[in-house]
Amino acid sequence: MSNIHEETLEELREISERGIGHLRRRAREYSPIAPVLKYSPQEIKELREKLQFTQTYFGEFLGVSLKTIQAWESGTNKPNGTALRIFQVLEKDLGALDKYIFSEAAPV
Repeated sequence: MSNIHEETLEELREISERGIGHLRRRAREYSPIAPVLKYSPQEIKELREKLQFTQTYFGEFLGVSLKTIQAWESGTNKPNGTALRIFQVLEKDLGALDKYIFSEAAPV
């Protein structure tokens, strides 16, 4: 289990024992990795293809339209900070989709 997960479990134990008030005063001992500020149209397309997503499905996954995906991949528009962070997470760990986004399909 990662350090962050262990810290979260410890904080949850403390909340159940002492209440939430004391946690507001505690500063985190880690800082997030700086977000990637831009992805080229080619990098966006390569990430989508690595995921084996169509443009339509990639748009549905990210909550944006097909036209938005097409604009990103053509360089007409640029993705915002949230999309950039999602790209960064997916680039580091494609398995994050399986672990956190998709549920297992029900047996047929």
